[in-house]
Amino acid sequence: MPTSKTPDAGPPAAPGRPAGRDAHPHAPRRPPRAGLLARLEARDVALSAVIGTRWPHPRYLTWPLGAVSLTGNYGIAWVALAAVGAAAGTAGFSGRRFAYGAGAVLATEWITFLIKLIFRRRRPTQRDPAAAKADIPLPLSPSFPSSHASMSTVGALSMSVLYPSLWPAFAALAVVLAASRVYLRVHFLADVLAGICLGLVIGLPYIALVRI
Repeated sequence: MPTSKTPDAGPPAAPGRPAGRDAHPHAPRRPPRAGLLARLEARDVALSAVIGTRWPHPRYLTWPLGAVSLTGNYGIAWVALAAVGAAAGTAGFSGRRFAYGAGAVLATEWITFLIKLIFRRRRPTQRDPAAAKADIPLPLSPSFPSSHASMSTVGALSMSVLYPSLWPAFAALAVVLAASRVYLRVHFLADVLAGICLGLVIGLPYIALVRI
């Protein structure tokens, strides 16, 4: 008479390893790895902190740099340059030249502001109130992307079209206005880089398609 066979239980579990999936249901699990965006943001915060807090910030540098940076609010520096250039011609004030330079900058400001409302990223000192305060008054708008960077990129491009021989000065002003935002602790580095990219996306088609 055939005897019943015990089902094969398989090979024995290795020492130190649970025999089944639910052998230790309460064993600690490895925390999930942070996503790509979270890792990029952490790098951005760390690099911005190096520039904004670990680099030397003497007053003889932060005060004049802060004053220059504030002229970028609402595109004031670029609107003023457009006005001076439009008035410097021998034929009198050129409204067309002024509109070409100032209009592009002001339109960029509004586009950037609308994007800020989508992301609503907090500024460095808002994210970490215990960190050093900003060296200039903190703007009320969100942080990402930087409107100083986007407007400066568009301003440098449009003004260089109007006055080609002065393009190095316009480029230098754009770099100072953009870089000052991280150094003075009012923007993260990614805010400025995104602002420059946005300025290129707006400015390059503008100077290619709109003729003065």
